Amino acid sequence: MTNLNEQDLHKLTKELEAIEIPKEALHQARMKAVQQHRLTKKRKRRLYSGASVAAIMLVLLVASIRVSPVFAQTMAKIPGFDSIVHMISFDKGIGDIVENNYYEELGIKVTEGDYTLTLQGVVADHSGMTIFYKLESPFDLSDLSITSIEVSQQGIPFGVINSYITSHSGERKVHEDKVEITSTNDLSYDNKKFEFNLSLSDVAETKFAVPFTLTKPIEQPKVYEVNQTVVVDGQTIDIKQLKISPLRAEIRLAADEQNTMQLLKFTSIRLIDENGEEWGQQRNDSGGVSNLEDGDVNLFLQSNYFRQPKKITLEIDRIQALPKGSDYIEVDFEQKKVLYMPSDLDITVQVPSDNTLEVTYPSGGWLLFSQMVDQEGKSLSNNLIETHMSREEPYVTEVSTFDFEKVVNPIRFHINSYPLYLDGKLEIDIPLYE
Repeated sequence: MTNLNEQDLHKLTKELEAIEIPKEALHQARMKAVQQHRLTKKRKRRLYSGASVAAIMLVLLVASIRVSPVFAQTMAKIPGFDSIVHMISFDKGIGDIVENNYYEELGIKVTEGDYTLTLQGVVADHSGMTIFYKLESPFDLSDLSITSIEVSQQGIPFGVINSYITSHSGERKVHEDKVEITSTNDLSYDNKKFEFNLSLSDVAETKFAVPFTLTKPIEQPKVYEVNQTVVVDGQTIDIKQLKISPLRAEIRLAADEQNTMQLLKFTSIRLIDENGEEWGQQRNDSGGVSNLEDGDVNLFLQSNYFRQPKKITLEIDRIQALPKGSDYIEVDFEQKKVLYMPSDLDITVQVPSDNTLEVTYPSGGWLLFSQMVDQEGKSLSNNLIETHMSREEPYVTEVSTFDFEKVVNPIRFHINSYPLYLDGKLEIDIPLYE
């Protein structure tokens, strides 16, 4: 953790003292934290250490964040707490991970030139990995960009890095963030040695290669075969499996080929236990299902892995859908012509040049397009050069530039999201068993 100067420390202390937090809630959290670590002590037959005291403090931190948003905002100002405080605030599964001592502290610090990188901690399971890091410099970091991030084993990338692009305003000398790794298949931890690679956009093109090793056991996922079919507004959906890992829960489903509508985004998904407590979509989850016609897809939710509910209910509503055959736009860039656009959608398409597309559409929280293919069915997902977006409510205008060399026109853009919804919702009870 970065040391605060005396003035900042005094200011934060005053802010924390002024926050009213329910005493009973904190008392229960203290008792739970101490009880957990007494059990850990008994199992491992060792005395309390500085690490176990720190773990108790983390549990108290989680409890305080949950009962007081003001406390969370104040704690986020302290260097070293920002990224994990935000995750606890928006994902109750991360709070459970900290409370159950599944978060692994690393505290690895490496300096390259004018920059110091600290790997603060990690959460790993078979569905992915989340790494918390901090970048520091005696100089202003506001104009510095991270050009690449990768986690590897023996030079081979481990999983897929989710978007790590963040933006900040104002002068700053500390940048804290997290890197999230996902995989369509279960990740293997037979080898627990990794390397965290990060590159910067400074003149020296500074690069970090930081080795780290996981020491805690990796929990196995809980898998429940559901295999239930539901019908929503005449559209059949097969709910196949629920898999719960410490970092996330996954719902695997598929749409019936005979459906008349192409399902796009499931914009409201939640798991609810017998006490009415909800685990909703992860904030970084796209919510959708843009390739549902290709087979099974996974929806990601917050995890209740460390809970033991007696029953759980899956609810999905606000399902975006378009009639099949009206879920794409086709453009011939050589002729700068729009060949097909669904007539009943509020979308305007222009082709300013042979590699630029301008689209205006109703704002719905997601990009309009998910994938594009050429006339031969070849995926062009890597042909996008850049996209600029502007908003003038209730519309978004998206201007995209592509590399269409050696591409066969016309190009078909599949619609990823549009604010038209099915009537009704999906609701099923999922039997739990070990």
